[in-house]
Amino acid sequence: MAAEAVFADLDVQRMGKVLLLSTSPERRASAARSLGESGTVVAYAFLRQALWDAHEDVRVCVVEAVGLLGVMQSAGELSAVYAWSNPRIRRAVVRAAARMAGHPEWIGLLQLACGDPDGRVRAIASRALRAGSGRPRRF
Repeated sequence: MAAEAVFADLDVQRMGKVLLLSTSPERRASAARSLGESGTVVAYAFLRQALWDAHEDVRVCVVEAVGLLGVMQSAGELSAVYAWSNPRIRRAVVRAAARMAGHPEWIGLLQLACGDPDGRVRAIASRALRAGSGRPRRF
């Protein structure tokens, strides 16, 4: 069992390096998805650094990966991304927040998103606030 943990940790480290160092947006996006699917909160250290990637597709994948990991401490960073982003990225942020809607860290962001100019953002936020259970759901 310990050997599996070591290999999983090495994979997270490898994917983290790809996310942060690759010149290919496609490779960075793929690395972000892999980190999100890893299920280990350690991956958040890499994802956090990539929240402001120059390529929009990478930022969306990073936000989605954070949502998959369910990192409660990401509320501040994702709120900042929400505040400074276009509708596509705001939708990804609100979907990530919706996965953790039962936790108080996310209520403010979801309430703010209920007044977003994008109707899809408002709809996701409203559903999340109504559901509010904090269990992972698809939005």
